[in-house]
Amino acid sequence: MNNTSQRISLSDIGFGLIIVSYFLLVFSSPMPIKIGVLEIVMGIGLTMGASLLILSLIARKNTDIILPILCIAYFLMAPLLMGVVRGNDFADMARDVAPLMFMAALPLLITSLPQDKYAIYRLRVMLFAILAVGLVSALQFHHGIIKLFGSMETYIARTGPIPVMPLKEPNVLIDQTWSVSGLENIDYPSLMLKCQDPAILFTAIYLLCVGISHVLVKPRRLLYGIFALGGGAFCVYEFAALGLRAFCGLTALTLIIYAVYLIRSRKVSLANLMAAGVVGLLFTYSQIVNFATQMWAKQQAVGLSGRPGELYSAFGTISENVATLLFGVGWGGLLSNPIYDAATTRYTHSLFSYWLLKTGIVGLAALVLFVSLLIRRVDLKYVWKSSHRLAVFLAASAVIIIGLFFEPTYKMLSYGLIVGLLLAEYAKPLASKQEPNTIF
Repeated sequence: MNNTSQRISLSDIGFGLIIVSYFLLVFSSPMPIKIGVLEIVMGIGLTMGASLLILSLIARKNTDIILPILCIAYFLMAPLLMGVVRGNDFADMARDVAPLMFMAALPLLITSLPQDKYAIYRLRVMLFAILAVGLVSALQFHHGIIKLFGSMETYIARTGPIPVMPLKEPNVLIDQTWSVSGLENIDYPSLMLKCQDPAILFTAIYLLCVGISHVLVKPRRLLYGIFALGGGAFCVYEFAALGLRAFCGLTALTLIIYAVYLIRSRKVSLANLMAAGVVGLLFTYSQIVNFATQMWAKQQAVGLSGRPGELYSAFGTISENVATLLFGVGWGGLLSNPIYDAATTRYTHSLFSYWLLKTGIVGLAALVLFVSLLIRRVDLKYVWKSSHRLAVFLAASAVIIIGLFFEPTYKMLSYGLIVGLLLAEYAKPLASKQEPNTIF
């Protein structure tokens, strides 16, 4: 086997292991409370896949990744050392380190995959995997809610502005007899995490965008468009039922942007788009009004849900002394979180405040450097070159914004894979080649 074949084999096998490990997420939780056999298997698969990708990069003598890898090494070692010095709990440190690999190492490795004739097919595989996990997770959430509350309507009626526990005992396990659900039992908090998986938000926005495009622009794909609209609307229904305001708001914003793109690019007339919108409202008006009322009630009840106070508390925690101000409290460090009535938590709801807490000002600066190194190969002028690419960009951007400012989704495996997909989609070498088509 020559060097070229060996490199392709290593990268393809490594990529395949990562995708297969990601698919196992449907049998687990996006942020598991307890680590079991399945989570260990996923971890081994991800580690082996990442190792093979690193070996392929070494074989290709890719010097462009040296500085990003040094950044990741710093992200790993400096906060880890700080955590050891401060006496942070080992289990807490381990739980902080694992998401670091998702949010930093995974996007880097995916972006560094060979830009060969198979690059487009890898993008399609990643896209399919994310959509599959998103749809299955939405189905699991829906099925679990029905098992607990009897129907989604009952759940929504009882939820009010803030999601509540079911009438059963809080720790009761749901007997998952529906084999497609992929879960044998799950508790209510884990069920809520299922619905917060970034893959669901990505799937909702992407499917709605391509569905609109197929129905209005590509009549030969009308049936595919209807299925895509149905899948996207189903995902929106699930996280709207959970009262996720940021998810719903960003979905609405991305659809507006996509509609403007279709009009400005003359792919569809304003009259046709408005007519389609009226038809859509006829089917969804009552649900939109109900969810809008629910979101407004939640906004009145909780406002910004304590996010500014959480950031202030994180900064106050690292301001104890110069060392923590510069280097943070380290992996495993805890925060007196005002969102939970000053109870100690290991995470925050924003990647910005989380990174500031764990790594300090120096770590935040290193993160900015790392991100700039990742995006230097990205050419965003290709965002507007095709409806498919714009759909990917809008869906992935919404996921990134949620993790940066609103929810701890940055700790989930889907987050890193979606960031990697976005970066790989707009990598400059690929941009000059064949335009990848939607998988529908």
